Amino acid sequence: MGEKKFRVTIEPDGRSVYVLPDTTLYEAVHEAGIVIKSDCGGMGVCGKCKVNIVKGNYEQKGSERFISEEDIKKGHVLACRTKILSDMVVEIPISSRLYEQKILTEGLKRELKLAPNVKKVYLKVDEPTLEDQRSDLDRVWDGLKNIANKPKVAVDVLRRLPDKLRKGKFGITIVLNENDIIGIERDDKSDKNYGVAIDIGTTTVVGYLMNLNTGEQLAVAARTNPQTSFGDDVISRIHYANTNKDGLETLSERIVTCLNDIIDELCDKGGIEKKFIYEITTTGNSTMNHLLLRLNPKYLSQYPYVTVLRSSIDMRAEDLDIHINKYGKLYAMPNIAGFVGGDTVGVILATDLHKSKDIKFAIDIGTNGELVMGNKDRLVSCSTAAGPAFEGARITFGMRASDGAIEKVVIDDKGVHINTIGNAKASGICGTGLIDSIAELLKVGVILPSGRMMKREELPEDKPDFIRERLIIHEKHGVAFILVPKSESKTGEDILLTQKDVRETQLAKGAILAGYEILKNSLGIKDEDITEVLLAGAFGNYIRRDQAIRIGLLPKLPKDKIRFVGNAAGFGAKMVLLSKDMRREACEISENTEYVELAVKKDFQEIFVNSMGFPEK
Repeated sequence: MGEKKFRVTIEPDGRSVYVLPDTTLYEAVHEAGIVIKSDCGGMGVCGKCKVNIVKGNYEQKGSERFISEEDIKKGHVLACRTKILSDMVVEIPISSRLYEQKILTEGLKRELKLAPNVKKVYLKVDEPTLEDQRSDLDRVWDGLKNIANKPKVAVDVLRRLPDKLRKGKFGITIVLNENDIIGIERDDKSDKNYGVAIDIGTTTVVGYLMNLNTGEQLAVAARTNPQTSFGDDVISRIHYANTNKDGLETLSERIVTCLNDIIDELCDKGGIEKKFIYEITTTGNSTMNHLLLRLNPKYLSQYPYVTVLRSSIDMRAEDLDIHINKYGKLYAMPNIAGFVGGDTVGVILATDLHKSKDIKFAIDIGTNGELVMGNKDRLVSCSTAAGPAFEGARITFGMRASDGAIEKVVIDDKGVHINTIGNAKASGICGTGLIDSIAELLKVGVILPSGRMMKREELPEDKPDFIRERLIIHEKHGVAFILVPKSESKTGEDILLTQKDVRETQLAKGAILAGYEILKNSLGIKDEDITEVLLAGAFGNYIRRDQAIRIGLLPKLPKDKIRFVGNAAGFGAKMVLLSKDMRREACEISENTEYVELAVKKDFQEIFVNSMGFPEK
């Protein structure tokens, strides 16, 4: 007989899953296909995966760090710190659920010379006779002589040639990838030629279906990266890959499944068949690249932070079980260094930063912050551990940019005004709302330039009562400001900005500003030498420039010098899909962009500490 299993029913979804004894609730919930918040990937240090046990026996250890003793007695626990000892019914509250976030899919629009790797050519060849006994392949080569010089063909493709030729009455479509024949199709199907470009972000994944004959974008699809179940940041995922049996395979399978889901949606939207997709290009940071390709990421997180490979890679998509044409290829864009990956190469390529006469500064503030500065003569880059706070991680009531997230805060003489995504009741606060909250509280004097949040009794007498009343001392979170009272929130509890949140933001923005200063010093330039600041990525696209400058996240430059460039990394992936020239440029960018390791800079700690404070008015 098999080992006894327990049935875990998850409400209000009504889903059930059978698990072995000592399985954690966190594992059971994910096995049921429900994703809950967990910035730390189930390590028990973020306190976001709170659930309510309705029925059943269990053992919990570690929940008391985040949940009161009284609530634990009522069955409120952390899912990752609770083992299942019997059949169980568990309820997942709204505040613990991870909803699809607002994902940026669009970016720059640029002209480029269309020259994709993949071409489809319809040939009408002469039928063989006793007088003309050329081989079938020789006939194809002769028909292609003005396009390719005797292109290579794999044996498994060649085996299909004789029947395809004769069934098509010697009219066939040849699919070429560079100088390789990767497909032989009956009749004229030269108009059905498609590719997919995918930007694999730590948090979000965006795919674009492209017509390789015309360069037209036919469809867009996006998903939250399913690897977030194992942690919001790359270090958590590297740790999981190297401390769990089959951890790397699990993470790779998750992202491949996500890519296949995106490809399915793109085909539905574009009205095409997957067998006519012949190439997929991917971009992402170095860790995402390693996890996709199943390359051991262990040494990315260990000094001196070395990648398995920096260059691009070409391979059969089938080898990763990616569902496009059986003989289709995958091209992964090159990286720059351990924590500056193909996504930064994509940003540089899409913005023409490597061709600029003027000095520019590009920044992609995602789960990781990648910075690059310079012009055609010299480019320097660095990475900062800045993103988690701006993605809602490590923030007390933080959440991703999905419905119900506070995205804008304004404080005037009439009160505190908020906007939420989707105009839904507030459930938490996302990155743009976090920046706004701090900027506004700096403006009214609740937060000091040092980052300290004033207590109610410390406020000057001229501060309005509505501000004074919102300043509280919370039993767990200490000094806090009520952004949304519990009577108006979706969760039924006050949504707070806490002193801890302010400190987390200072760490994040301090790291970015310190990176900016180090790159400036590396180039020997001043603020006024920078002609343009390019903000890439979803977060960069939605922040308000004046508020970001107010808290010191962005340098104090004129607002007209700051330009949003959208999902530039995704645009870069489209460029290398549509143009061999762009592919060569991407490789040159990878080879020529210098990487600055902030940790070895003697003055980094001093600059970082000085960057943590908020600017004076």
